[in-house]
Parts: sequence; structure tokens; C-alpha cells
Amino acid sequence: MTALSAPVDDGERVLAGISLALLGNLAFASADAVVKLLSVRYSVFQLAFMQASFATIPLMVLVMKHGGPGRLRVRHPRLVLLRGLLAGFGGTCGVYAYSQLPLADSYAIAFSTPLIVTLLSIPLLGEKVGIHRWGAVVVGLVGVLIMVRPGFAAVGPGHGAMFVAAVNGAFVVLLMRKIARLEQPAVMVTAAVGGQILVNIPGMIWTFQTPALADLGLAALGGLAMGSAQFLIVRGLSLAPASAVAPMQYSMMLWAVIYGAVLFATPVDPILLAGASIVIGSGLYIMHRERRRGRTLRAHV
Repeated sequence: MTALSAPVDDGERVLAGISLALLGNLAFASADAVVKLLSVRYSVFQLAFMQASFATIPLMVLVMKHGGPGRLRVRHPRLVLLRGLLAGFGGTCGVYAYSQLPLADSYAIAFSTPLIVTLLSIPLLGEKVGIHRWGAVVVGLVGVLIMVRPGFAAVGPGHGAMFVAAVNGAFVVLLMRKIARLEQPAVMVTAAVGGQILVNIPGMIWTFQTPALADLGLAALGGLAMGSAQFLIVRGLSLAPASAVAPMQYSMMLWAVIYGAVLFATPVDPILLAGASIVIGSGLYIMHRERRRGRTLRAHV
């Protein structure tokens, strides 16, 4: 009876992990929508700082769940610090992009991160990329060109900032491949939130404006959503494999379209959605090939 029930239990765990990941990505999209709402009144640095500061509240819940601050052990302090600084820089670029572009446009560019990871893994990790992954990269880049439409649509600083954030995110992914299994999840989340606070302190001081009480409450809501999203994704990864959890990030495009229509009166761009679909498809295929490659490597160990 136990043997028969085990697959059901595993299936329920995976389903729970996927559900938490979907909820976490909704929380991320909600936090980004709050940033965009407030970006007309406050600087990028102040917004990123406030968001990260309020995100420390659910972060402390995660830390206490892992035994409190005294139980945190950093095995590779320099790499963890680098992870935090990269997360802080990328987060600031993302906040700027959200202030300049519709959320759907920003996410569409951000979804090119798996393509960039594949390209960077060749010089940085010495990986060999086969014809299938190369094909997926080429197709994905075509999707990016369809979305951005250089020469046909205005390409501004917001597009550049989001592309920098995507490249930065690729470096974070490569770094996480090296240390994620060695460091506690609470350490990695603390580094990301702490890095965003640290990176934005100078600019926040220089551009600070006393927020209205309603704006402060909205910023708190966004920060709590961001911190809770980190908690939900970590919990989801503890229940389901990364190969099942990672693709759930693409659900953010749905929320971007909904928030764009409801909060910002942004019309749905069919060309953008077509390009985004190509990028998402190529990203999913790369994840599939990475998963098969990982199984092959383990089989030969």
C-alpha cells in the first residue's frame, strides 16, 4: 500500500511546488506593478531601496524558519556578496525599465535570460552547446528582435536597462549553479535583498523625497509582496524540482498584460506577444535540453 501511495504523494508535492511558484510569480509581478505606479513620483533608487527594506519583513520569517540568524552559515562569503551585489544592480536596472516601459515589454526582454545563460556558459564554464540548444538560442533571438522591432519602433533607455538586467540575471544564474547547492536558501535570499539595499543607498540619499503616507503604504505592500515571493519560490523549490518550478516564471506575462490593462491602460500588443511566445518557447526548450543533459551526465558519473 505504501509503495502504491508514494507516487501520488510525490505528485501532490510537485503540484504544490508548482502552485507556490505560480503564486510567487504573481507576487513578483504585483511588486513590479507597485514600483511602476510609484515611479512617477520617486527616483529609481528610492523605490528599489524602499521595496527591499520592506521585503526584509517576510525575509526574517524565512530566516527564523531556518533556525534564526545564528543558524545561517555562509560557506563562500565572496561569492555570496557578489550574488547580492549583482542582484542589487540588476534589480535597480529592472526598476528603471518598469518606470519607462509597459510591464509586458520589460518581461518579454527579461525572458531572454536563458538564452544569454546558454551563450555565456561557453566562455565562462567551458560548456559545449549542441546544435539543438544553438537552434533554440537563434530562434529566441529572432523572438527578441520581433518584440523590440529595431528600426520600426522606438528603442529607448528602458529597453537597454532591461537588457542589462537580463544579462546581469544570466550571470546570477551561472553563479547560482556554482554555489546554490552549498549555501542555505535563506542565505541566498538574504544576499539578494541585502544587495538591493546596499547598492541603492547612495542614490536613495541623493534623491530622497519624503513619501506621502499613502505612497509609503503602497511601497510597503510592494516590498511585502517581493519578500513573500522569494519565500514562496524557495518553498516551491523544496517541494518540486527546479525543472518544474522555473518555467512558472513565464506566468508573469499574463499578470503583466492584466496589470497593464487595468492599472496603466496599456493596449495589448499582438506583435509583442508573438515575439514573447517565441522567446518563451525557446527558453522552455533550452530548459528541456538542460534537463536531459543533466540526466545524461549523472548517468555517466
